[in-house]
Order: sequence, then C-alpha cells, then structure tokens
Amino acid sequence: MRFYPLEAVVRGISLALFFAFLAVVPIPARSADDSPFVINPVISTDKSVDCSSVDRILAGLVHPGMTDEQKVLAVFNWIRRVMYHGDGPEEYAFDFGKMVQVLGNGSCLRQTAPLALLLKRLGYESESWVHDGHHMLQVSYGGKWHCLDPHMNFYVFDRSVPPHIAGLEQLRVDSTLAWAAEAEHRSAPGFLLCGDSPAWFSGGGLWEKEPGWPDVTIKDPLRRLTLRRGESISFSWLPGDYYYRKAWQFDYGPYHTCGARDSLDTANWPIYEPYRAIVNDTPCYRHWAQGKMVYYPDLFSDHFQDGVAGQKNIVRLCPCFVLMPQDLRYPGELVFSVDCPYVITAGEFRVKKGEMHGGITAEVSTDGMKNWQPVTVTDSGQVVRGLFVDQINGSFNGYYLKLILAGDSSMESLEMTSYFQHNPLALPYLVPGENLLKVEAEHFGSQLKLEWSYAEGPDWKNTKTILRNFPEAGELKVAVGGEKYPRNLSLTLSVLP
Repeated sequence: MRFYPLEAVVRGISLALFFAFLAVVPIPARSADDSPFVINPVISTDKSVDCSSVDRILAGLVHPGMTDEQKVLAVFNWIRRVMYHGDGPEEYAFDFGKMVQVLGNGSCLRQTAPLALLLKRLGYESESWVHDGHHMLQVSYGGKWHCLDPHMNFYVFDRSVPPHIAGLEQLRVDSTLAWAAEAEHRSAPGFLLCGDSPAWFSGGGLWEKEPGWPDVTIKDPLRRLTLRRGESISFSWLPGDYYYRKAWQFDYGPYHTCGARDSLDTANWPIYEPYRAIVNDTPCYRHWAQGKMVYYPDLFSDHFQDGVAGQKNIVRLCPCFVLMPQDLRYPGELVFSVDCPYVITAGEFRVKKGEMHGGITAEVSTDGMKNWQPVTVTDSGQVVRGLFVDQINGSFNGYYLKLILAGDSSMESLEMTSYFQHNPLALPYLVPGENLLKVEAEHFGSQLKLEWSYAEGPDWKNTKTILRNFPEAGELKVAVGGEKYPRNLSLTLSVLP
C-alpha cells in the first residue's frame, strides 16, 4: 500500500474521507481525581534556613539553649541578609512572601515590620519608632528595651557590666553610646554598613513612637508550586536578561548599591561572597536573580492535557500524533496555563509543526483569559517561535498562552519557557563540610528529578552536580570541599513528560 504525505491527503480527498482514513483520538477531559503532579516540592538543607514558611524560617534560626539576645540577633541578621535598602512596589511593601522570596529589597519600615512580626512569633514585644523620618525598632527582653535597625545595620551595647544592647531612652540621653560605639568596640559587626551617620540614633530631632505596626500579609507556604508532567523549574543565583521592571526605581534590576561594603558584614559575608555580579556597572553581592520554568508537554499521549486550560476545534491524530484543527475549515485553539509562584518577567515558546505547515499565531493573557494580547511570532515554515515581555512582565499570577492553528496547520511539539525574578538569598544553600539535603512535597504524583550544580574550592573552579530522582520524600548527604562557602550555580526540579 502506498502512503502519501498528510498534507497531500488533505488536499486530495474530502474532509469526510480524511477522517475515515485516519484514526481520530479525542482529547479526554481532565479528571478532578487525577493527580500526576508533584505538589509544593521543598528542598532544604540542615545548614541553611528553609524559607518556605515562617515557622520553618524561625526553626532554622532559633535553637535550644540560645539566650534571648542570641535569638533576637539571629532573626535580625537574617532579615538583613534577605533584604537590602531600596524600595519596590508600594502594594507589596508588607507582603512577607513577596518581599522575602521575590523582591529582596525594601527600606526602613519595610524591614522593621517583618522583623517585628518574626520577633512577635517568638514572644517578644516590639515598638516602631521614627527619628527625623527614619524608622527603627526596639524590642523588649530581659526586662529592658533594645534598639535595632536592619536597614542601616545598627545596634550598640551600653557600658553596663555585663553589657546590654542599648535602648532608645539610653541613646537619646547619651549620644556617645552611638557616636563612640566603634571606637569602644561596642558596635554591631558591619556597623552602619552603608556609611550612615550615628546621628540617626542619638540626640535631638523629632522622635515619634508609632501607634502600632502595619499589617504584614503572610500566606504560608510562602511560595506554592505545582510541577506537571514535562515541567521543570530552575533557579540561578545571578541576574539574567529579564527583571521585574517595577521592583526597582531604575532601569535595571534591584541590587545592593553599596556593593563592596557587604564584605564588612561578618555575620553574613561568607554567604554573600560567592555571588559577585555586575549590575549597572557596579560590582555587588546582593542582587536579584533569574529563574525559569520550562514546559515540554508530551503530545504523543494525553499527558499534555495537564497544562491545557482551554481548547476549541482540536484533535490529536494517530499514528501521526499531532494536534490540529478537527474541522479544517476553521482554526483550532489551544490555551496552556503557566502557574508560577514568583513574578513573571518574560516568556517564549517554540512550536514544531507536523506535515501540515499552515500558519500558527499566539496571544497571551494575565487576567484569567478575559483579555488577550497578541504575540509577535517568527515562522520558518517548520518552526514557529514567539517572545513576549511587555505583555506579562510583572504578573504574580502566571499567564495563559493561546496558540491558534490555521485549518491547514498542525503541531508536533511545544516548548514553553517562562522567566521569573526571585531573591537568591531565600534559596537553600550548601556549606563546606557535610550537608544533609532533604526533599519533601505535599504530593508525589510523579517522580521528581533534582539537579543541583555548585562550584567549590578557593576560586570556585571545581564544579559538581547532584543528580537524583525522588519518587517520594527522601534525604541525601552532600560533602562539600574547601573552606569557603561554595558558589551555588543552579537548582532544577523537574518531572518527566
């Protein structure tokens, strides 16, 4: 029997005979009970702070046997680690998850408010104070008040025996407590890290105690992720091509503008040091980072339905295994969803056509498919590509991609890539020596593949990769060489198609 190319068959016989000739496989509806996904995977280590929830953050910072002061300073130094000065969108100023997991930048009250929240979870009362327009915090423990400011990295000990972190009443009465703190070796490590003056914490001026704290939004888990079959998420620790444009007041992604001064922060410097980057021609160690989600659905089975949010006039044909319009007189539509727990910054797709090479166009939506924006595509005849940035940059709710197949077109494969911005200092990390890596999830409907690349050694030249499949929760010991903290390069979680 002689076989003809699919396109020739379509052109040479009637539509009715065409469907009699080929087996038509309808696209099944998704079952509500079907759960082939990996839901909310969490990767943590015993040496790093698990930032997936507030309770886990505190569990990673506070340990049995610590004094009140040690607990307070552990939380204080962690807030300084994951946030640097420079304000982003006002609407997310007091959203704990977005500030920690995504943005990583905020000034004044945007740092003291989450610090107060964490201290309250530990049972410590705190007050919000403003001196000449600058916010700071004082916390009560041991029968005394103690002044802390994560934005400027301020606290000083008084001259009592034994010494205590000074409170605002002491600082206002005795200006030398702040001004002479460094000379008398009573200051915080990395004291006034970015060159701010002790005047903010001493003497006269307008001092105001605020009536309370802003409401800080917490939605645990702080980031919720579902990986479908054929989907992966990759984190880097460095900036990339696409950043959240509203995250910063300038035309580049957010970073700590005081750059090299981070080396003075002995409490956090070992974690910062491996991640030197150049942003706006400025060397820096704290900055935004780029991640990406890749979705490569299996069109040879009904697994691709995991990502379908809507369809119109579409069938999958056997034995060709292509998607195409069912009624060739009209275009077919497929809508794929992207659900990302971070802020989307850009997207792109690549479609490989089947034997029918008609046109394929695309649109995107960020408002639940109410409104659609066109995507400019390039069509080589066999492959269609699209890149879209302006249409989706800044979406915290993912987006939808609609592919519109002309009546004489077909689709053999699809690859979607979605870029996002995240805060790399909220990721798990490895340290020199033995690390216990833990993999968990709310549900393992499929096998989860973990790939973690890092570089160890004095110059971070020795690259290693952890590669392991997890059909269920598990642990893995990882030995890291060298004296310095390794440079984590990428962390990828994926589910096979």
